[in-house]
Amino acid sequence: MVADSQIYDWFTELGMKVEKIASGNFYFHITIAPPIGEGVKVSIIRTNPNSTYYIVTTVVDLDLNKIKKEPSLLRNIKRELMRMNVEFFLLPPDAEVPKSIQIAKIVFIDGLTKNEMLNVVELVKNSAYLTLSWLEGP
Repeated sequence: MVADSQIYDWFTELGMKVEKIASGNFYFHITIAPPIGEGVKVSIIRTNPNSTYYIVTTVVDLDLNKIKKEPSLLRNIKRELMRMNVEFFLLPPDAEVPKSIQIAKIVFIDGLTKNEMLNVVELVKNSAYLTLSWLEGP
C-alpha cells in the first residue's frame, strides 16, 4: 500500500510545486502545481487515516456573465467532462447559474503506481484546462 509521504515525494521528484495544506478536516491534503508559472492547482486528498482511496480534485471558477448569455456553454462543458471520464459538481449545487465547477477523480491506494497517480492528476488538470478553454471561447 502506498504511503502518503510517497505521494508527496513522487511529485517533488518531478520538480512540481507541492504544498501541504493544513486547513480543512482532511487527514492528508496536498496541492500540486506546475514547476513554473501559475497553472492549475490540483489537490490530492485522503479524508482520514482509514481511507482506501485518494480524491484528486480541482475547482474552476465560471464566468457567470458568459453562462447567463450562453446557457449551452455549461451543457457543452459538462458533456466534455463526461467524455473525459471525470466526476464534476456544480457549486453551489442548487444555483440557477453556478459560480464554479469542481472536477474530481478517485484513485484507490491498493496497488497504486507513480504512473497511475500522475495520469489521474494530469486528467483532472487537463479537464480544468478544457473547461477554461470553453469559457474563453473560439
